[in-house]
Amino acid sequence: MKIALKKIKIADIEIIQSELLKFIRNKVDNISHCNDYEKYCNDIIIIDVLQSMFYIFRNKIENQKQFANISLSPSQAVILLFCCQWKREERTDGQKFVMQTTSDLLHEKLINI
Repeated sequence: MKIALKKIKIADIEIIQSELLKFIRNKVDNISHCNDYEKYCNDIIIIDVLQSMFYIFRNKIENQKQFANISLSPSQAVILLFCCQWKREERTDGQKFVMQTTSDLLHEKLINI
């Protein structure tokens, strides 16, 4: 089963990829302070999945088209949803808009599985 995001602007993919990288760094920074074994293991899974997704987005960006389709597994979609819903104070209004739009799209796709 795949979750397809269709006709996503490359500029939006660049924002998502940048936010995804910041989310990874946040998880990596926090993992060393984690005392809860289950949360620690979940964070390792999240980091691993997000790192693979980083390269999916990179390939789409390097194709130099205006729009791209992205196909995600349900677990990738859920983890990307976590990233989109992450409350990062330093986001610009443009970044907030892209992440909220992506969050809404992923949420809609996931509840319709």
